[in-house]
Amino acid sequence: MGTYTVQELAKALAAVGSEERLRILSLLLKNPRLGCGDLANHLRLSQPAVSYHLRVLESARLINKVREGRRRCISLTPRLKAILNEGVIRWLSEEEVS
Repeated sequence: MGTYTVQELAKALAAVGSEERLRILSLLLKNPRLGCGDLANHLRLSQPAVSYHLRVLESARLINKVREGRRRCISLTPRLKAILNEGVIRWLSEEEVS
């Protein structure tokens, strides 16, 4: 699984312990370069709510934000696969997000 401290693992597991953040991860598994606005539209959440959830995921080092022109694209880090098992990753990538 790599070398993680108990605190890092607890932070990452807490980050994925939210229904909204699991939906964000699911969308990013299917569409690896979405922006915050794209996520808000897909999830029918406000932009501030999505920004909050992205900060939590970024703090746990599960996502990266990369500026592309005026957009900030979000992508997953390899850390997600190191923390969650392959079955959960597969389910998230196949699950229909509503």
